[in-house]
Amino acid sequence: MGTAGGSLGDESKNIQDHDMYMSKKKSTHDSSFQYPVRIGEEYDVNILDMGRDGDSGVTRIRGLITFVRGTKPDDKVRIKIIKIGRGYARGQLIAYLDS
Repeated sequence: MGTAGGSLGDESKNIQDHDMYMSKKKSTHDSSFQYPVRIGEEYDVNILDMGRDGDSGVTRIRGLITFVRGTKPDDKVRIKIIKIGRGYARGQLIAYLDS
């Protein structure tokens, strides 16, 4: 017994195609991308800008945007990576460095 728009077999094939697409999509995010920092690593950085909320300075470590609470542009600081999110990292201020 078919449906108005096609057979049940067509609907089943569409679901299978969608599931296969989603499984391929997930796998590329899970294993292929390596972040340039790791939790617990320390870096000496220059704060370049302020975040949207105004409570965190922003820097880049090997291209990865990193937020550091309690800093402002032109600060030279040592930070420790405490969180890695999708496309960003968060660093904790350890010390201000001399200019």
